[in-house]
Amino acid sequence: MAHLSLMALLLAGAGMAGADQHLLYKEANLSAFYSGRDGSLRPSPQPSLSSLGFEYLWRASEELPGQLQLSVIDLYLQMAYDPGARRLVVKARDTWLRFDEPRTGLQVRLGHFALPFGLPAPRTLRGQAIPPLSELSLGFVQDWGLTVRGAWGDLRYDAATTLGSGDALRLRPGATLWAGRLGMPPFRKTQYGLSLLYGDPRRARSAPASWRAAVDGVLIYREPFTTLRGEVALCAREGRLAGGLLLGLTQILPANSRWGLEGQVRLWRGGGRRGELIAGLLRSLPGLCTFRFQWHRRSALLGGNGLFAQLYYYGP
Repeated sequence: MAHLSLMALLLAGAGMAGADQHLLYKEANLSAFYSGRDGSLRPSPQPSLSSLGFEYLWRASEELPGQLQLSVIDLYLQMAYDPGARRLVVKARDTWLRFDEPRTGLQVRLGHFALPFGLPAPRTLRGQAIPPLSELSLGFVQDWGLTVRGAWGDLRYDAATTLGSGDALRLRPGATLWAGRLGMPPFRKTQYGLSLLYGDPRRARSAPASWRAAVDGVLIYREPFTTLRGEVALCAREGRLAGGLLLGLTQILPANSRWGLEGQVRLWRGGGRRGELIAGLLRSLPGLCTFRFQWHRRSALLGGNGLFAQLYYYGP
């Protein structure tokens, strides 16, 4: 019900703002995972789940310098099959209102968005099947709340306060998160950033919150063919230190840009050792489709080894 109420609010906002620029994209995602532990083929138990969805984008055509105004609405919803719960669920992804002040470049977003912590998540990577490091430490990537973005010299800052509930739109006492990142803007070929996060979505109200800090970097070589990314994160909670790292590579083949290689290593130590190695192929298909095939070597806490396949469509 909360997702439906938010959907009505976003569409009402677009209606009041007037008919400016509208875009509607459809999405279909079919993914499966073969488990080496029990020799079974089943729907993927982790993102990206098999789903049908759509994304509606509205943008104001008029800018009013010196005034904070509603400028962008993003409504991105999925109907996904959750094999853990054995039922269909409605999931909100990038679902937010954005208010801009054109003169200073200040942006304020309200809704469901990626936390400004660690490696930034570009909006263009729809259907991404390689999870970030924050998914290991926090258990989710996106959260509900308020975020502010602006420029500080040549750097970009993001600051957010969120509910700490992940995909679920609910308020839990003691779970509020405060996060911020300062770094290079994403259009640079060399990007780096420093992030801080305070809070813990799993803590009880009376328990002390935790601090997290992360340093991340991205190197784009011979764009768009080679992208290297890395992140190191530390977490202090109740006097104990935890941490992890991520190293990733995406390589589009120069000889045939329809083919690509992707790989990633994620490690996290704290509350048990968790690690994952992913190596795979991707192929761009006609009709705005993408096929992925990956080999996963994972620790027992993450479900063990297996093979992952995905057929993904995103387009008008």
